[in-house]
Amino acid sequence: EQHTGDYVVAVVNGEELHISQLQQRVRDYVQRHGIRDLSDKQMPLIYKAAFDDMVSNRAVIDEVGRLKITAPVEDVENQLKALEKQYVTKEAFLQTIQSQGQTLDQVKAGIGRELAINKMLSDVSGGVVVSDDEIKALYDALKGNFTQPEGIQVNYASLKSRQAAERLIADAKEQGDWDKAVALVSADIVQATSGDRHERLANAEMVGKLEAVKDLKDGDVSAPIELTSQDFFVVQRLKALSEDVRPLSEVQDSLKNMLLQSKKMEVQQKYVKELADKMNVKILTPDIFTVKSRDVTVPVSADTPASADASATVEKSADLQPAVVEKSADQQPAAEAPAAVEKPA
Repeated sequence: EQHTGDYVVAVVNGEELHISQLQQRVRDYVQRHGIRDLSDKQMPLIYKAAFDDMVSNRAVIDEVGRLKITAPVEDVENQLKALEKQYVTKEAFLQTIQSQGQTLDQVKAGIGRELAINKMLSDVSGGVVVSDDEIKALYDALKGNFTQPEGIQVNYASLKSRQAAERLIADAKEQGDWDKAVALVSADIVQATSGDRHERLANAEMVGKLEAVKDLKDGDVSAPIELTSQDFFVVQRLKALSEDVRPLSEVQDSLKNMLLQSKKMEVQQKYVKELADKMNVKILTPDIFTVKSRDVTVPVSADTPASADASATVEKSADLQPAVVEKSADQQPAAEAPAAVEKPA
């Protein structure tokens, strides 16, 4: 079927969705998932995935409004300040907003909406718990990933100069106390072990510039190992280590968090799907969503986990939240609270 102009592809809760809006969402989807080598046969699946995202996003926005969930003004202001800090000056921040055709009030509204959605989804999954049996079962299933290779236990230090490295070596040998030796050259230390925090150096890693470490005896300190002209490595061998498996006690916290986030995400996705299923959706151009070959699948980049699509139920949008409202890694909301939302019309 031939379509011309910026035609309407669907009506969602009474609002028309045009092909231009869907195509923009498709571009965002492809970029977000790092999809390459996209074939024409795959486009119906991409269109459908993008369309489903838009319907889900609109459903979430509507539900936040229905529940009258709002974000505290102080929280909005704090996040706005965090965004401003990503720019050299406040003027540069405002110029970026303006260049995107947005106002500061629109940015604040987007932040407030995002925080409100995060709160709603967090509340939905707030009762999720993880049992000790679930943690143990996951540990048993992943035990092979916790295998530690044969090698040696070491102290190490990365220093800014050869002179500092040689001083560390001399002090460590003279005093027989690694921590004190490190403290004496602390101004030149980039990174170092201390206290009971040692490192495992696998046999397979002792190659190239680190090959000399193989000849160390227990208690020996290596000569300075020049990695670059401003990075010198010093290693103290402590003892040999055989291959072993990290005990559950060492990894249970991370496994618990992994399970907790997964279960929360599952609850949230189910909730969002239920909201989306209640939307009044009328597709006017079913042909653009029709897959003509049964062996066609949604392409996923090599860097994108197969579950990435499912974990991105609620995403950013250009029309509801300006692109400038981006967060650095340390400003992202919790994993159970997707970042932002989109309106299909």
